[in-house]
Amino acid sequence: MTPENVAEYLGVGFSYVIDAIDSVRPKAALIAWCRRYKVPLVTTGGAGGQIDPTQIQVADLAKTIQDPLAAKLRERLKSQFGVVKNSKGKLGVDCVFSTEALVYPQADGSVCAMKSTAEGPKRMDCASGFGAATMVTATFGFVAVSHALKKMLAKAQRDAAASGK
Repeated sequence: MTPENVAEYLGVGFSYVIDAIDSVRPKAALIAWCRRYKVPLVTTGGAGGQIDPTQIQVADLAKTIQDPLAAKLRERLKSQFGVVKNSKGKLGVDCVFSTEALVYPQADGSVCAMKSTAEGPKRMDCASGFGAATMVTATFGFVAVSHALKKMLAKAQRDAAASGK
């Protein structure tokens, strides 16, 4: 997915977009497109290196912590698409993330709270390291869907109140 072909993937008529892309470039392109066309969206941060689903929450992308994917995404949105914080310090992009401190794979197969500087696993993928735990990735998805449903319901209620129904 690129800025030029997002519309080909999405088409039209979406009530809400839930983004769970793990790659920064297409993720940023999707978010920028949704912002441009005012399509409501919730994105997810990275779930690798975490094991506690109770620390998952939703906040503005600018307010996320402990999330390297979200940090890279903020940089890409700013540099490639000019997305900057508003006067309240927000980007206007809801993001599911975890406040849990990451654990990193070590060359000996153990995990640690610090990245390895020795030659060894450097990523959080399953091929070379810790990967992501199903209970965390699933919960990210469930929280994103719940958030989208709550937002759609709130909008429907506002629209009904405005029309007097």
